[in-house]
Amino acid sequence: MSARGFVQLMAAFIALVIVAVLSGRALARLRPPSEPTFIASRWKDGKLVARTVTKTTESTLDDVEGTLVFERVIGESWLPQFSEGATAVSLLAAHDGVRVDLGGKTTYVTPDDLLSRQAYDHGITIDALSLTMGADIPVVVAVAAERLGKNPLDVRDHATFRRIRTERIIPGSLPERPIDGDSFDDAMASKWVLAAAHHLARGVNAEGRFRYLINVPTNQTLGGYDWPRHAGATYFVAQAAKHAHDVGDSDAASLDRAAIKAATLLGSSAFVPCGEHKCIGEGDTLEIGSIALTTIAFSEIVSTNLDRSFLPLVSNLADTIVSLQRDDGEFRHEIHRDGSMIDVQLPYFSGEAALALVRAHALTKDARYLEGARKSVAWLTGPAWRFFGDRYYFAEEHWTCQAVGETWPNAPNADALDFCLRWQAFNRSVQLHKEDCVLDCDGALGVGPLVTPRFTPVASRCEAGVATLAAAIESHADPKEVAALRSQIRRSLALLARQQFHGQLEHLMASPDAVRGGMPGSEVDWQIRIDYAQHAGSAMLRWLSLPPSAKSPAK
Repeated sequence: MSARGFVQLMAAFIALVIVAVLSGRALARLRPPSEPTFIASRWKDGKLVARTVTKTTESTLDDVEGTLVFERVIGESWLPQFSEGATAVSLLAAHDGVRVDLGGKTTYVTPDDLLSRQAYDHGITIDALSLTMGADIPVVVAVAAERLGKNPLDVRDHATFRRIRTERIIPGSLPERPIDGDSFDDAMASKWVLAAAHHLARGVNAEGRFRYLINVPTNQTLGGYDWPRHAGATYFVAQAAKHAHDVGDSDAASLDRAAIKAATLLGSSAFVPCGEHKCIGEGDTLEIGSIALTTIAFSEIVSTNLDRSFLPLVSNLADTIVSLQRDDGEFRHEIHRDGSMIDVQLPYFSGEAALALVRAHALTKDARYLEGARKSVAWLTGPAWRFFGDRYYFAEEHWTCQAVGETWPNAPNADALDFCLRWQAFNRSVQLHKEDCVLDCDGALGVGPLVTPRFTPVASRCEAGVATLAAAIESHADPKEVAALRSQIRRSLALLARQQFHGQLEHLMASPDAVRGGMPGSEVDWQIRIDYAQHAGSAMLRWLSLPPSAKSPAK
């Protein structure tokens, strides 16, 4: 091929790509429906009991019990059907549904339908990145087929799908008070903490176990359990119990009982020998993460005078952590029942161990614990994270930077603080603003337009952010850096306050009271796990512990 022919071919190819992109954008652009469309539904106990499509919000379905909800269609567009994956990622979570036409009949699978079935963010999975995104199209097909009285295969292969964008109208409901980084205040944080703690406390059974994972639409307790998260939840409930007494909460005693019950389980059946030391867990191989978080939980129970009989257990477990530390400051993360140690490192555990030693030192004044924490902090923020590009990329350091903040008064490390400030600046660079997306994303952390922002990373970074902020203020760090970090934290805490289950969208829940105060995984992930509330709640309590001057929003 001649040079001229190659240039002509490339020009034609580029023109074709431009036409395809512009055509795709034109097809996918939302346009107002041809006539007003209101999808009126009655919901009872989290289930749809009646539906009709109208042109107004005038009284309808009056002879049916349940909460009346209108989903007004504000836009429609073409939806690609050549690939299930393409269809899945074309729907915006929490806002987009599907109009399905087949054989002269039309039905709608609305955002409320998809939320109630937890069908968002279950479309396609990228295992290498542990990401799921898009809507579950087989669920869309199944719902449409049932309503159209058709075979699901006929719907999948022959129906026409169109994307719809809706807005929800619940007659008689008032708009919520807006909460943003500027308006967020201590009263909101305190209310959040109490609601989350009472939610967790309600789920503690006679044995002392939490309702570990709950499917909110059905109020079903799902399977699985995890000792580190149990210990973390125990820690938060103990923290919240102290706060509840401080603010005069009338039901503070229920938090006391829940914390003691959960801690007693850790200190009895889960408290096992590992050689000459004591560990937490089941089976032959035990992990330092369970040991560390239990140490933190027991330390909180002792330091708040909830039950000082746990003090000897704090020393037992802290001694185990010290024994697992290498000379360079890193920890061996696993230990067998016979006391033999496995020099392997797992996510989060080293930072948890460092923080556990800080807390144990605060109670016992044992210098070995402070020295262990100091060595760990120096390792984690130095040699452990040293490679080309280490100033531009970071891992999960929320426990590490809490330890950095708490070692500052007795063992300040300027390099470690600089590490945590740079990590928070990295988080700030991916923090979303209100105008970045249709979802409620102001204060969230974004990894692209197809992935719904998760709230637990926001919460855990707030925990570390507040600890870092306190140390930065004490070290007289750059005021601009301090102000930027403060604003970053305020915006993220405001997001958590908005998203906690506090009475919104209760028509989609079988038992709203059972999940009130819980923290979802995302705007559409309504399977709530105990650590979601723990991270957010501990962040709120850290924030409340700061002096007013440290929390004031920028003017």
